[in-house]
Amino acid sequence: MDELIQQFLDLLQTRVITLGEEPVKVIQIVLLVGTLAVTLTIGGFLRRWFRRLFNRFRMSENLRSRLLAILFLIVLIFGIGLAFQFAGISTGFLGKLFNYPLTDLFVPLQQPVEIDAGGEKTPGEVHEGDGKLTLARLFYGFVIVFGMFILSKYVQWILRRQVLQVFQIAEHTQFILLRFLHFSLIIVGVIISLSTIGVSFTSLAIIFGGLSIGIGFGLQNIASNVISGFILIFERPIKIGDLVEIMDVNIFGRVSSINLRSTVIVSLDEKEIIVPNSQLITESVHNLTHANNLYRLRIPVGVSYGSDVDLVKQVLLDAADEHLGVIKEPIPSISNVTSPFVRFIAFGNSSLDFELLAWIPDSFQRFDVASDLHFIIWHKFKEHNITIAFPQLDVHFDPTETEQES
Repeated sequence: MDELIQQFLDLLQTRVITLGEEPVKVIQIVLLVGTLAVTLTIGGFLRRWFRRLFNRFRMSENLRSRLLAILFLIVLIFGIGLAFQFAGISTGFLGKLFNYPLTDLFVPLQQPVEIDAGGEKTPGEVHEGDGKLTLARLFYGFVIVFGMFILSKYVQWILRRQVLQVFQIAEHTQFILLRFLHFSLIIVGVIISLSTIGVSFTSLAIIFGGLSIGIGFGLQNIASNVISGFILIFERPIKIGDLVEIMDVNIFGRVSSINLRSTVIVSLDEKEIIVPNSQLITESVHNLTHANNLYRLRIPVGVSYGSDVDLVKQVLLDAADEHLGVIKEPIPSISNVTSPFVRFIAFGNSSLDFELLAWIPDSFQRFDVASDLHFIIWHKFKEHNITIAFPQLDVHFDPTETEQES
């Protein structure tokens, strides 16, 4: 038994391959594979935990899948680096690649020179990556921004459930506060990330100066949408949950979210419409729920000239009174909201034109209520023998002219 154990230990110390100048032993490969297995197991646990967390945040499936994929890549890269370090295997070329200063690719290589006490020049040491941009630092900076994004989502979820909803703050105000918090945390994460990468604020000033020139020449549309986004968030011409209608492009739906560049509107068929913010600022937008959710329906109808106009008026009022979704009595606090009434609009070419006007409490239901009223009016007109007019054309023949032609 002792001999078998000794053979096994000798096997673990057997050299398998040489990376660079250091040989790799069997035990190092075993430690490498074991560490990778443990890392992947932890990654799978984290994936399931974050999936449940993202479900609580009510993220979209597309965003949730992308974040989980990024998380898996981060865990995998960390796991590979940890496995090589734990196993004591030199990464060789990969290590030099990740720690190579990327800025040296654009400048000629210069040997540093040190002057000793005698005034003689001697070559100095080169410390790779000291204060310079490397792939490793880029990866660390990305991980910091990603972690700050996840932290932002978690803090928003906690504040919404534990603070904002308890104080019964309006939904749009909650959106503004949480959005401001999100941008603040992301900016803090970006600043920490840039500091980790080694980017100085002088370099940032140069970059922002170049961006300002780019905005002046080719990014006016994006800048306009971003500024319009701030106007929509703080001026509040439209709010989250408002029912809006954009006249020029025939868009109708409820506002789902207001972002910096665009606003998401959910239409009646549950399709998300992405509208640039500048379009909501510069074009005519009908906000049906800016002050309240009330809406006044207009049901036009034309009857034949032989109809009893008083009976038509009464039938239309009965139809409005029969529908449960119509407001029957005036609202004292809102002077314009009245009980249903009928207008005699005009003597048309082929019909007597009437219009039923009735208020409903929810403007989102206006199409359904209008359809119900059309059905009710149709059945009541048939019950009272009221004819709905249609275009008619009378043609008269002169018999005298017909006889002369024959």
